[in-house]
Amino acid sequence: MSEPATVYSLPPRRLPEPAGLIGPATTFPTPFYRPILGYRATCGFPSPAEDFLGDELDLTERCFRNPVATYFVEADTGTSMVDFGIYPGDTLVVDRSIDAKHGDIVMVLWDGRYMVKQLSIRGRRVELLSGNENNPPIIIPPESELLVRGVVTWSFRRQFRRA
Repeated sequence: MSEPATVYSLPPRRLPEPAGLIGPATTFPTPFYRPILGYRATCGFPSPAEDFLGDELDLTERCFRNPVATYFVEADTGTSMVDFGIYPGDTLVVDRSIDAKHGDIVMVLWDGRYMVKQLSIRGRRVELLSGNENNPPIIIPPESELLVRGVVTWSFRRQFRRA
């Protein structure tokens, strides 16, 4: 009588965490309600929808579609994404549970580096686009491995004493 074969499994490959990673969201985040004014602040022409705003805003509900799969990362000092509204030092909200599609802003691991770019998929051609005309697209060779670490869903920029 033979003994059952022993199955060994290797520990999952641990990828290095990206520089600037702030950390994961909790499984059941506590709602964070803040008052919201009953009117919009004019930054252009007044809106006719002013009277339709609520009186509370839950940042948790608004920003985290799937809290367990969400983490934060700080944008580095480069300016390659400014035309997409991402500036150096911005805090990005990244959701790993969203399937990345053409046109999404994504955080990827490619060629040993983490980066945030716009994903462009046309047929079998995959490119990473910058939001700055001075940066050419990164064309991903078909034999290369590109790991999408999540879709950027929100970004936050400090306004108070930015210097």
